[in-house]
Amino acid sequence: MKDSIESRLRASLQRLGFSEIEVASDENGHVQLSGTVTNASDRTSVLTIARTTPGVKRIANQVNVLS
Repeated sequence: MKDSIESRLRASLQRLGFSEIEVASDENGHVQLSGTVTNASDRTSVLTIARTTPGVKRIANQVNVLS
């Protein structure tokens, strides 16, 4: 399950232009996101994509906005 969550989430992020975001997950559906985006709207979009990915139960969002 871990690999499929990561695969689905990475594919969704890449498809929407967020290929720089790193994704890690465990077998319980806990996901950690890390990386940098250019604005707060993109950070929100990354979080929304993760929230709507099947199998994701908890998200640790370590995505930073460039300042």
